[in-house]
Amino acid sequence: MLNFKRKLTIMDNISFDLAEKDNPRKKMPWYHAFSFLFLWAALFFAVVFPLYNVLPISVNIDEEIFKPGQFVAERAQHLLLELDRLGPKIIGDVVNEKTMIDFLLREMDIVHRVMRHDLYDLEVDVQQVSGSYLHLEIVRMYQAVQNVVVKLSSKKSNSTSYLLVNSHYDTKPGSVGVGDAGSMVVTMLEVLRQLATSSDPFEHPIVFLFNGAEESSLQGAHGFITQHRWSPSCKAFINLDSVGSGGREILFRGGPNHRWLMSHYKAAAKHPFATTMAEEIFQTGVIKSNTDFKIFRDFGRLPGLDMVIQYNGYVYHTKYDRFEFITRESLQNTGDNVLSLVKSLSNSKEMQFTQLFVLRISYHRHSNDRPQWYRDESGCGNCLPVCFGHDNGTGFLGATHQCVPLSYYNNRGLDVHNLYILHDICFGDGFPLSP
Repeated sequence: MLNFKRKLTIMDNISFDLAEKDNPRKKMPWYHAFSFLFLWAALFFAVVFPLYNVLPISVNIDEEIFKPGQFVAERAQHLLLELDRLGPKIIGDVVNEKTMIDFLLREMDIVHRVMRHDLYDLEVDVQQVSGSYLHLEIVRMYQAVQNVVVKLSSKKSNSTSYLLVNSHYDTKPGSVGVGDAGSMVVTMLEVLRQLATSSDPFEHPIVFLFNGAEESSLQGAHGFITQHRWSPSCKAFINLDSVGSGGREILFRGGPNHRWLMSHYKAAAKHPFATTMAEEIFQTGVIKSNTDFKIFRDFGRLPGLDMVIQYNGYVYHTKYDRFEFITRESLQNTGDNVLSLVKSLSNSKEMQFTQLFVLRISYHRHSNDRPQWYRDESGCGNCLPVCFGHDNGTGFLGATHQCVPLSYYNNRGLDVHNLYILHDICFGDGFPLSP
């Protein structure tokens, strides 16, 4: 019996040796993973990080005549300085409820004077609204919240599908809110001016919502989407917000279930920068705060895009959120993207049929408009982002540039899942959006 066991052991060893000879590739030791990590870190600091800080050259007011139709960052910067001098804009305070309303109405008068009256109609409404809703398991009640709502429409169009562009001008107590979200407010004002003076009319009316109560649990957005007379006609939206100050803005949330929005962003944005990683973080429930995107999605059943500034995040909701952090180049970057995206969406055919997407998905949960993935190939906005469906997302990731190094290391015993996570964190890789 002992001899029989010894023979089996010898035969097993011989079989193992033969298998080793048949397979000349040997597993690489685990500690070689550090060289792989060093490679990606070197690429990040040598390529991605410098490119991330490259911003477009700003357009000045005296150059406007030579660059018609372009976002003028200098004019937006002048308005931003005015907002900085106003100080904090707290809901219920005279600065937020009176001074800011006067400021916005003054700018609407200026736009009305310079606009193409033969091509466009401009309507302005100061909404004062009260209501209640459930937010974060707490009943939120508000009274006399104010929004400044502006609709720009083409005289030759009879479309009843509106594009909504939203940001807020109120701030946290003690914060001037130049980044959050004064920079987005002045961006909207300049975008409105450029559209109103353009010689190329658009198909769908555009509603600009200057929201006066976002910091108080998103009340302004709720008041508009549930009670304003223009809200039933809004079919899609762009939400602009900030969790920092300066730098480039990032598109971190889209849809849900409307891949065409990302297709327009990819085609129209001049300086695209997008990742869905933040959406995954929101899904975990770790971050209790949110943006107006949630209100428009949950109460208005609207698809949209959520764009935020996240650079210099340490000044967010503090007294240091001041004018000096916002460069003119940063405003130009955001303005170029928002202006081109608004032009694209306001002429899109999909705007008329957004509800059909929802109905089709309700009955066919396995349609092609399931949760989407998107990513910026360089992670720094200097390459076009890639947008693809959830079903083929994994296959696409395996077919892109990381497939060679990851398959190489996977054959040698490393955990490919962890390598994906590392690469995603460093380079803004795609993650699935919520359905």
